[in-house]
Amino acid sequence: MSHQILTGLIHELTMGGAERMMVNILNHFSERGDEVHIVIFKNIGTLKELLNKNIIVHDLKSNSVKKGMPRCLKKIKKIQPNILFSGIGHLNIALAPFIPLMRIVLPKTRWISRETNIVSLQNKEEKYSKLFDYLYNKTYKNFDVIIAQSEDMKRDLEENYPLTASKISLINNPVDIKKVELLGEESLDYKFDRDKINLISVGTLSRRKRQDLILETLALLPLNYHLVIVGSGAEESSLKELTKKLNLEERVDFEGHKTNPYPYMKQANIFILTSEHEGFPNVLLEANSLGTPIVSFPCLGGVDEIIENGVNGFLLLNRDTTNLATKIKEAVEMEFDKKIVIDSVERRYSTDIILKRYENTFYKQGLDDG
Repeated sequence: MSHQILTGLIHELTMGGAERMMVNILNHFSERGDEVHIVIFKNIGTLKELLNKNIIVHDLKSNSVKKGMPRCLKKIKKIQPNILFSGIGHLNIALAPFIPLMRIVLPKTRWISRETNIVSLQNKEEKYSKLFDYLYNKTYKNFDVIIAQSEDMKRDLEENYPLTASKISLINNPVDIKKVELLGEESLDYKFDRDKINLISVGTLSRRKRQDLILETLALLPLNYHLVIVGSGAEESSLKELTKKLNLEERVDFEGHKTNPYPYMKQANIFILTSEHEGFPNVLLEANSLGTPIVSFPCLGGVDEIIENGVNGFLLLNRDTTNLATKIKEAVEMEFDKKIVIDSVERRYSTDIILKRYENTFYKQGLDDG
């Protein structure tokens, strides 16, 4: 097996799904024996502590992708990687216009991006939405491979940015079940009331995540249902106001951001997801890895790929809080088998299965068949 030079590109290493995936993928290839570099625009975030010690870190010390791009391109040229792997949407599209120029000095480099969201929907939320759409339409095809995490994401790229269609490879996110289980065993300061049915939501408190709908649903459930919200974000104050308005203060606990949310997820009865759209929600895989079933609203982004109705949770047909309340009660009464819930993700999304797909994608076309 020949060894290659792999360079990952990320803006920072804070606790996000894209950032965690970058660390997991680079660690895997470092352990595999490849020479692995990571180019970071700003070397901050708790995840940097999880990087394999053999990974070479290049800190661009730039607060913005736009300002740091010239330094980034120089650094990539100096490293001369076989594979350049860019791991988040806004960074991918900032890099894409420069790839044809970079091919002149790096003719053997393969340029691979990993998309993190339903692009057409994400672009509508951007300040310069028309510019982002233009760049995706005209320059995203410059990558050799564009990794989509879900069928919904793949379909969105094919339909709305057709020049990318021949470049797309579908690779779901992996979940490290053993690691999640281990972290789930850590002790908690928080005490779950075992006389209550404990619902949990974990994620950024943002408009797209729609935790307000969970609160409205809780108001429809019996008094023995309790909700724990783990996460922080722009919507925190408005969600707390809604909690007061709905007279739910005794039934909701806001626990803030947690580096390790898994003990909460393990001890809860049901995980709730009400997002408008997702990329491919790792948090659902992680909840299932701990034996916790999911009840979710339908949304684009792979949720319908993850949830097997009656096996590891329930996926609703519509976004109605009354139906959500009914389905939560049904899930509680059903008493899901934890082993079956865990198996539902292990047989489809284990790290062994998914990282082998990354190997095949990174090293095909004569580089290294792994």
